[in-house]
Amino acid sequence: MAAGLIFAACGSDDATPAANNAPAATEAPAEEAPAATDAPADAAPADDAPADAPADEAPASAALALEGDVVVAAGTTLALGDCPDDWNATQGVEGDEIRIGQTLPQSGALAAFGAIGEGMEMYFDFINDTDPVAGKDLVLIMKDDGYEAGRAVANIEEMLDSDDVFALAHNIGTPINLAIRPITDEACVPQLFNSSGFPFWGDPGNFPWTVGNILNYVTETEIWCTDIKANIGENATVAALIMNNDFGKTYQQTLNGSDACAGLDVVSEQVHDPAGADVTNEMTTLSATGADAFLIGTTAKFCPQATAVLAASTWRPTTYMSYTCNNLASYFASVQDEVVTLGDSSPILANSNKICGDPVYADDPAIMETERILAEYGDVTCADGSYSTGVLYGEFLVGVLRSAAEMEGGLNRVNLMSAVWNADTTSDLLLGGTLKLDGVNDAYWTESAQLQQVAVVDGELAFVPTGDLVDFEGVGGAFGG
Repeated sequence: MAAGLIFAACGSDDATPAANNAPAATEAPAEEAPAATDAPADAAPADDAPADAPADEAPASAALALEGDVVVAAGTTLALGDCPDDWNATQGVEGDEIRIGQTLPQSGALAAFGAIGEGMEMYFDFINDTDPVAGKDLVLIMKDDGYEAGRAVANIEEMLDSDDVFALAHNIGTPINLAIRPITDEACVPQLFNSSGFPFWGDPGNFPWTVGNILNYVTETEIWCTDIKANIGENATVAALIMNNDFGKTYQQTLNGSDACAGLDVVSEQVHDPAGADVTNEMTTLSATGADAFLIGTTAKFCPQATAVLAASTWRPTTYMSYTCNNLASYFASVQDEVVTLGDSSPILANSNKICGDPVYADDPAIMETERILAEYGDVTCADGSYSTGVLYGEFLVGVLRSAAEMEGGLNRVNLMSAVWNADTTSDLLLGGTLKLDGVNDAYWTESAQLQQVAVVDGELAFVPTGDLVDFEGVGGAFGG
C-alpha cells in the first residue's frame, strides 16, 4: 500500500484532486469535478514546484532575517520583499496578547464544527492561566462563515484589516481554506493547520505561509480501497455518496484515479449539495445498487443522516465514512440505535486521534486532562459535542508558538513559519505516530491512522479497531513534488 500512498500525497496527475479556481463567493457547488491534471489557479505550474529535496538547508540558529528572501526550511522560502509595504512580522504580538484569527461554521449545515473553535478557546484560557506562551495571553478571534466561502473571505479581510491578528489557525473546510489562501498569501500572514485534508496544503515551495493539519483525503481514500480489496476482493462493487465541493470531490477523484483503487467496480456515485436539507434521495439511489462497499465522502449532519437511512434500508455493505465525522457525541449519539441495527455495516473511519467520550479511553491520562479542561474552562463535557477536538488543535498551535518564541528574535511571523516547517513532536492525544514537517521533504502533518468501526459496546458508543495503526510519516513528500 505504501507505493500508492506515495504518489497520492505527492500530487500525481493520476490521483491528485485539483481545483482550477478558488470557490466562488456564493459557494455554489461545481457542476463537475475539476480535471485531475489541472493545477490550482493560485499555484505555480507543477514543473516549477520542487521535485526533489533541494540544496537549501534549514536555517541556522542565528536570528532569521525579517526582510528579503528568507529560507525557513528545505525548499521553503518566505519572499518578504513581496509582502505589503506595511507588513509587520510582530503584528498581533507586540503587546501582551497573541491574537489568532479563525473562520468556521457556527451556523448552517456544518454548525456542529463550531464547537471546535470554542474548545480551542477553552484550551487557550487554560494555557493563559497555567503556562502562558512568551508571557502573553492567547486570544482567539472567531467569526462564523456558515461554511460559505464568500463569508469566510469577508471574515478574513476584516480580521486582517481591523482585528490585529498575528496568524490564522484551524480554519475549517476545504472550500473555505482555498478561498482565503490567496488573501493570506498576499498578506504574508500564517494560515496554519487548515482543518481540511486537501492535498494542496502540503505545498511549501509555492505557498510557504499555509500548512495543513488532518490526514490527507487522498491517503484516507486509498486506505479504504486497500481494505476493500483485502477483505472483499479486487473486483468488489462500490457505491459512493459525495459532497459537491472540493472536499467531497477529492474522495471521488481518488476513487476513480488512484492505483490503490484500480480494479474496484464503482457502480454509482451520488453527489449532494452541501447546503441541502438531507441526502435521502441520494441514499435511496445508492441503496438500490446493492454494492459490496459504500464510501461516504461527506461530513457533519450528513454523516448521521446517511447512517440512519442506511439502517432503514435492507442494504448492508461494508461502509467507510470520512473521519471528519469521528466525534461520537456529535455525529453518532442521535443514531445509536441505528448503529446497533447496522452491525457489521456500521461506518468504519480512519481515525488518527483518541476520541474523547470513547469508553476505551475513560482512564487515559490525556483524555482525562482534556475532560478536566473542558469542565473547568467551558462547563461542557465530551458528550456535549466536538469541543475536545478544539483542545487537540489548540495543543498543536501552542506547540509551534512556543517553539517560535524560543528562537533567536522571539515570537514573530518568520520564526513561526520556521517552527512550523521544521516541527518534530507528538501528542498523547494521538493514536500513535509523530507530527513532523521538513519543508518540501515532508509537508504533511498528520500521517498515521487506524481503521475503526463505530459500535455500541455495553450500551455505549465506541470505536472498535478493525486493523492496525498505519504510519506514513515522511512518505508523502510535498504536493507537486
